[in-house]
Amino acid sequence: MNQIKEILLSWKIAFNPTEEQKELAEKRLETCVKCEHWVQNPDRCALCGCLTKAKVFTPRGAEACPAKKWAE
Repeated sequence: MNQIKEILLSWKIAFNPTEEQKELAEKRLETCVKCEHWVQNPDRCALCGCLTKAKVFTPRGAEACPAKKWAE
């Protein structure tokens, strides 16, 4: 998936997620917050630079985590 397309889709989902998407995003965010690559201000991943509030909604799946820490 093209990175720009992934970012746009992630933000689109973040604005109106299903319950399943919300649950998955919460699990991903819990993992991100514990990660040594997570930067708190602004909330982002230091490896890829993505803002975690949208990144956790990516439709790409577990491989979207550059540290390979998302389980699903």
